[in-house]
Amino acid sequence: MTPSGQNGSTNTISNHSGMGSLLSSRPMDTGVTDKLIGSDLGNGGATSTPDGVDAGSQSTGDFSRDIDADTARGTPNDSATTASYVSTSSQKKSTSPLTALNALSSLASAAGSKGTDSRSNSPQYRPKSSIPARLPAGVYAQQCVAAAYASRLNPYALHKKEQEALQDHLCHLHVTVYLNIRNGILRLWTRNPMVSVTKEEALGCAKDYRWMNLASFAYEWLIRNGYINFGCVEIPTALVSTGKSRRKEGPLIVVIGAGMAGLGCARQLEGLFHHYHDVSTSPRVVILEGRRRIGGRIYSHPLRSLESSTLPPGLVPKAEMGAQIVVGFDHGNPLDQIIRGQLALSYHLLRDISTIYDIDGSPVDEVRDAMDERLYNDVLDRSGLYRHKSVLIPTAEGDRELIDSGRDLSASDGLTVRQYEEARASGTIGLLLPSKRVRRGVGHKTADIKTTGSAVVDLDHSEEHPAALACQTMGCELNPGVSVNDTLNLDSVAKASPFQTLGAVMDEGIRQYQRLLPLTSKDMRLLNWHLANLEYANAANIGKLSLSGWDQDIGNEFEGAHSQVVGGYQQVPFGLWSWPTKLDVRPNKTVCKITYDPTGLGKQKTVIHCEDGDSFVADRVVLTCPLGVLKHQSIQFSPPLPDWKLGAINRLGFGVMNKVILVFDKPFWDTERDMFGLLREPKIWDSMTQEDFAANRGRFYLFWNCMKTTGLPVLVALMAGDAAHQAECTPDAEIIAEVTSQLRNVFKHTAVPDPLETIITRWRSDKFTRGSYSYVAAQALPGDYDLMAQSIGNLHFAGEATCGTHPATVHGAYLSGLRAASEVIDTILGSIELPQPLVPDKGKVDILSFSTPPTTGQKRKQPSNPVPQNNEEAPKSPETLRREAYEQTMWAAVHAEIGPPIPRPTRSGLNPFLLYQKDTWPKCRIQCDEARRIATNDPNAKAARDEIRHALGLMWRQAGEDEKRPYIEQAEVNQQTNAKLCARWRQNMADWERKASIVKERWRTAHPFETWDSSDH
Repeated sequence: MTPSGQNGSTNTISNHSGMGSLLSSRPMDTGVTDKLIGSDLGNGGATSTPDGVDAGSQSTGDFSRDIDADTARGTPNDSATTASYVSTSSQKKSTSPLTALNALSSLASAAGSKGTDSRSNSPQYRPKSSIPARLPAGVYAQQCVAAAYASRLNPYALHKKEQEALQDHLCHLHVTVYLNIRNGILRLWTRNPMVSVTKEEALGCAKDYRWMNLASFAYEWLIRNGYINFGCVEIPTALVSTGKSRRKEGPLIVVIGAGMAGLGCARQLEGLFHHYHDVSTSPRVVILEGRRRIGGRIYSHPLRSLESSTLPPGLVPKAEMGAQIVVGFDHGNPLDQIIRGQLALSYHLLRDISTIYDIDGSPVDEVRDAMDERLYNDVLDRSGLYRHKSVLIPTAEGDRELIDSGRDLSASDGLTVRQYEEARASGTIGLLLPSKRVRRGVGHKTADIKTTGSAVVDLDHSEEHPAALACQTMGCELNPGVSVNDTLNLDSVAKASPFQTLGAVMDEGIRQYQRLLPLTSKDMRLLNWHLANLEYANAANIGKLSLSGWDQDIGNEFEGAHSQVVGGYQQVPFGLWSWPTKLDVRPNKTVCKITYDPTGLGKQKTVIHCEDGDSFVADRVVLTCPLGVLKHQSIQFSPPLPDWKLGAINRLGFGVMNKVILVFDKPFWDTERDMFGLLREPKIWDSMTQEDFAANRGRFYLFWNCMKTTGLPVLVALMAGDAAHQAECTPDAEIIAEVTSQLRNVFKHTAVPDPLETIITRWRSDKFTRGSYSYVAAQALPGDYDLMAQSIGNLHFAGEATCGTHPATVHGAYLSGLRAASEVIDTILGSIELPQPLVPDKGKVDILSFSTPPTTGQKRKQPSNPVPQNNEEAPKSPETLRREAYEQTMWAAVHAEIGPPIPRPTRSGLNPFLLYQKDTWPKCRIQCDEARRIATNDPNAKAARDEIRHALGLMWRQAGEDEKRPYIEQAEVNQQTNAKLCARWRQNMADWERKASIVKERWRTAHPFETWDSSDH
């Protein structure tokens, strides 16, 4: 019985905590089905204990025992009674799947500590210490490039946030050096995510002391933004000097929801607090969870009817009520490091082969299936012509050839990244750089992110073949009177409304194909099977999807075979909760009200009120509840959420996808295939009208064969589109009778028994989710996912519906948790401080400044045989240190007598575009603000600085010669002035160096090095 009072048959458990996901059985559907993974997260609103965190510490221990017992023994979570939890402590607990892993890690930790002690007196960070000496430079470079791709970063270009931090401090020519270092750090992490990357290792990716500050920034940026040292990995506590200041409490961060976003955020915050350890404070993270279990929309329900002899030891049969599929481990999925690296979970790679059965039980001919799939894909591709076209603002890119070969560029021309990029945008690089330098090849490109997958796609089709001709080429027969030049014309429907739906255009495309081709009723059923698959991907009828934005995340798909976790997906959130130390989760705490500070100035703390009367006072709150809960207004906010946030909540959609889980005594299907499909008849029998197929096409349209992951004969039937809503109000007995009848219709030549055990999910009825996962509804605007993610004062947001690049997915929810953790730590610590100078001039590097503090934790192991570090510089001898001190004292005497060297005059006003920008910025900002308000329907919206710069670049390029001439002439005058100043500076410097030479010679004569005593100076 569910909380909402659903009444099921005796052998049916009504679920209220999960959601699903599917691997496309059609190769051409991959653009759609990568988001089929259902969402992951989901606690509708969590809660807590009466007098704050300390009062609940005991409950955390009780909860730990409950979760341990649940995962090890397969105790049902939401289906369990209170009595079953009380009795768990008296029952023998099986070994957790993490036990062996934890034991190995403990041994590694001990060994690492010993190794660290022997190196605790290491005097300094060493360049190249993390670059294998015997590995060819090209091979090392390719490993670094691959590591960047595996981390969702472009190896050849700065991330937008990197550029924002570095653009005024880094020479544009040094972008290559920075990227080489950053990619090298990522290589360390991806090759062994079981051990955190230390700062010593990160700085060892620099090839010279001059680049140490760059390496330090790259290391901190990667940690803060969750690209390294995330997941179930132990972060050594930073060693700081113990002061005598009184220890103070806080800050307290409360995370609402123990799904993947909440657990991921809390685990990341714990790691960041260890990394930035401060002995004077005791920061804490508390998770409030409304359910009695963790995982949110990941829920692996124990199966009771049979025992399995094929699962690995310690695992019991469990059915996935919610998220089910890992959509490829390659090219950036953060679950790769967690599932395969840190938790070492078993998984089953899915084979993309399936059979589709017609309504009479006969398999569909593969040739016909392929033809109808091409028609479906053609209509879907043509609908893409009406997709919203976003503007991608490029970021600075390094030299690809140098990066691919592992080489750095040490030259400097004094131009910062911002100066160069603004000149590039305006087309004035030729005026900014001497032509001889361009000819010598000291170049610089802008980012062209291809393989990492940008959210922006070129939609301009250079040539469209007529649909009739394309069909005839495939061997299709045309209707009488149809010319090969006839084609589909979807404009009239697509442009009929500014908020047109994908369903309207897809239905129109199918109707036009009916006029071109002699489509049969079987063809119509096949076409609608693919539409049902599309509805499964979006958890909604296609008639609710935005034509211009339904696939706004296109291009961000991961690569590799899809897979399922053997023994239950819930092992992943369990691992995040339990390793390396258990997070403080408070179950049975349903949040009903949040009082927050919209200013974020720290004047007012946040108070979280729970349904049981408990309340928590926190410095910051991260809300990870599903979009459905926000839409349902289950949580009251004080003050009310602003209109721009409510607008995004209301415009985005939150859909439903349900499952019917069937356990049999023996399999009667092809156990070597992971799935098979069923075609469904229209609402009106034998109808050829497209609209009549919508209601039934998603009803048991696909069955998952889950024998490999459960160890039992289990089928999972999917209910997508309108059928998912039908499941919410259809009696259990009726659903089970219908699905069993469908199976008997397909497998006529074998006896299909009644299932031994059945479970039906009903997501919309679950008060903690109110649905399955988000989709882009017809009224949604570009940027709504970003608005969902935007914090309000000390109230932060996470969850799959806040991740515009990977919505409706487990990994998207996890990534949103990392993003929220980064926001929280930035508000506490401020932005990363940049050393000045970021890159010292040649010959002016203070090597002693890069001293190595004693380190703790584990030393990263190389994957192959250890390489002797023959190239590492040995600690400096006392004689060398004395020589350096002698030189420093001499220069101090020189500066005292003739003054320091004259600084080089800054070059100003060389770029005519920047002069133009200064005059036109206010006007352009007003225009961009107005455009932003129209696009977001937010009267208070303001354009970002990058948007204004982009618009100014366009204005400059479109400006006439008369308009540009004054600025070009002024730039030429400034260039002449700068040349005179530079010539004068060179003359003055020559005089200074002549005088300095005389003073140095006199000082050395008076203070010979052989008799010089540093203690006297």
